[in-house]
Amino acid sequence: MKALYATVFLSLQFLFSFSSQNRKVLIIGIDGTRSDAFQQANTPHIDALLGTSTYSYSSWHTGITWSGPSWSTILTGVNWNKHGVTNNNFTGSNFNQYPPLPTLAKQIKPNLNCSIVAEWDPLIDDITNASWNRMVKVADGSNFPTADSAIIELQNPDIDLLFAYFDKVDLTGHTSTFSPSNPLYINAIQDVDSAVGKVLNALYARPTYANEDWLILVVTDHGGSSFFHGGNSNAERQIWWIASGDMVAHQQITQADPGTYSCGNNTVFDTTCVDLSLLKTSPVHADITVTALHYLIYDSGINPETRPEWNLDGKSWLINSTGVNELAEDKNISVFPNPVEGELTVSGLKFAAAKQMSIELFSMDGKKVFSTVPVSENISINTESFAKGIYLLKAGKVSKKIVIE
Repeated sequence: MKALYATVFLSLQFLFSFSSQNRKVLIIGIDGTRSDAFQQANTPHIDALLGTSTYSYSSWHTGITWSGPSWSTILTGVNWNKHGVTNNNFTGSNFNQYPPLPTLAKQIKPNLNCSIVAEWDPLIDDITNASWNRMVKVADGSNFPTADSAIIELQNPDIDLLFAYFDKVDLTGHTSTFSPSNPLYINAIQDVDSAVGKVLNALYARPTYANEDWLILVVTDHGGSSFFHGGNSNAERQIWWIASGDMVAHQQITQADPGTYSCGNNTVFDTTCVDLSLLKTSPVHADITVTALHYLIYDSGINPETRPEWNLDGKSWLINSTGVNELAEDKNISVFPNPVEGELTVSGLKFAAAKQMSIELFSMDGKKVFSTVPVSENISINTESFAKGIYLLKAGKVSKKIVIE
């Protein structure tokens, strides 16, 4: 079990001299959260993301279910045979050859502005060669101080990548069992969801949010059985995976277990225990960095999946990537005026009308405020009765950000 840390280290170097881009990434890591317990818990803030997400409750851990190797894979996009981490001591790490996400992204865009807020010190101290601009250590299990520190980072107008890590669920599992029937464990998940809600609200409140394109990734590293993890049971390996944004397909993925490279032995990397065909369509840990990296450098034309010098193991879940089939929907939908006061016009709905797809408008807390099935390429929506704010318009798997004034 990871030790508690009380030291707070802030390197808040608010020297906002970096160039910024509209395409930005927020990664939220929630340690030790079983998929079945996550689904059972009341998590309205994370659930509100699902309507604009590729997500899965049947994502599977394909490596060693300790936090060290798990987060190393999540942050580098490679499996443990490459990054070298097989335990929580980070012995044998190879981050110089396989660096974390910020370093990879800055090889293409050197001026990207990247921050990490973490309750577990090794994510900052031991996952090296990471090129974070700011690193914030928060007391382990602190939850809302972590959210508050993440909110400070989001006040940086030039931030491009933020990774915020919460550890309370894992700590609660170790002290009271990783079990969906354990109310303490469920409450810990719900507490973290409340903290995540604070972070998301701060994101949506950014003065420039309406003109930014954020990809939000939420993931856990492993589950648990009894008071422990580190083995290959379903309770330890079945996890969940969320990617929310305009450039991912909005769909739930239910997938069979593709297997594990550890094959019950945490010292031998064995490819014979993994179904590679299932792996191609299963969201897994290594996909987090590859998807985030692809998003951050998208306008460069580089796909991280196929860049040989990076030799990444994950795949990108962005639309039109090599790892995911291209969507068939009409992507030429236009919305005007935006911002809008009163009548909103949506045009270019040829595909949606032909397929009798619903056109839906959601508030940022996930509530559906409007729905219709178009019979032509154009519809009008009267927004006068809606509260002012930012909304998401969905047409099948296409989404648009709307500002109602």
